[in-house]
Amino acid sequence: MFKKLFKGKEKKPSVLVEQILQDLLEKGGFLLSVEIREINGEEIFVDIFGEDEGLLKTKEGRLLLALQTYLNRVVQHHFFGQSVFVRLDSGNFFEEKEQRLLDLADKLKQKALSTGRPVYIKKALSPFQRRKVHQFLTEDGEVRTSSVGEGFYKNICITPSSGNQP
Repeated sequence: MFKKLFKGKEKKPSVLVEQILQDLLEKGGFLLSVEIREINGEEIFVDIFGEDEGLLKTKEGRLLLALQTYLNRVVQHHFFGQSVFVRLDSGNFFEEKEQRLLDLADKLKQKALSTGRPVYIKKALSPFQRRKVHQFLTEDGEVRTSSVGEGFYKNICITPSSGNQP
């Protein structure tokens, strides 16, 4: 399967992603289809949909994340030196998950501002999730944020800025 992908004529990253994903889904027996959009030549967005969509979303979307990681590695290997990122989603799963996280962060921000004390997002977050939360919370300068913990997954501490204490 993979030998035929890497031989012959140079392919665009989106074509390579589509071929690999179609082969994986077919060989796995999934009843799924893909829609691929290339954004500015640097990002490939893949929407996966169909009867088996629920399987991709179980356990917080781990299968989707695993496929995304795999596809990014293949693209990075095949298009070495190019900055191309593959992003997978299914039925806006990650978009909705991100919005729920930002809603929680906003709620905790309001709590920190009303009490004048630090509050924590106790769910351990990936670097990508933490970055989104840090950017979202600090854009107006009312609070400061910091990552707390060891390892890949960490919590976030939300503290009122010095001028925003009750």
